[in-house]
Amino acid sequence: MKGAFEFGFIMLFSLPMIVFGISFVEIMMNYNQARYLQNYTIMQIEHQNRLDDSVYALIEEGKRYCDQCDVRIININERYRVTVTFPIRLPIINYEAKGMTSTLTQIIK
Repeated sequence: MKGAFEFGFIMLFSLPMIVFGISFVEIMMNYNQARYLQNYTIMQIEHQNRLDDSVYALIEEGKRYCDQCDVRIININERYRVTVTFPIRLPIINYEAKGMTSTLTQIIK
C-alpha cells in the first residue's frame, strides 16, 4: 500500500514536470529556427548588398526552415533591422504568446 501511494505521489508531480520539459524543448526549437531564419535573412541581404524583389524571393525560400515565423525588415539609415517573431506555447497551462528576436545588418550602401 505504501509503495502504491508513493508511486501515485511521484506520478502526480513528475508527469506535469515532464510535460513542461517537453514544452520548453519545443520553445527552444522554435527559438532556434527563428534565429536560423534571422541569420539566413541577414546573410542574404548582406551578400547581395541590397534589398529588392530578388532578395525577398530568396528570403521567402528560407521561410521553409521556420514556416510559423514572421519576418519583418525595416530600413534604418543605411542598415536593415530584421525582426523575426515566433510562437511560444505551453499547452498544459493554456498559454500562448509571441517571441521576438531582432538584429541589425551591416551598413548597406
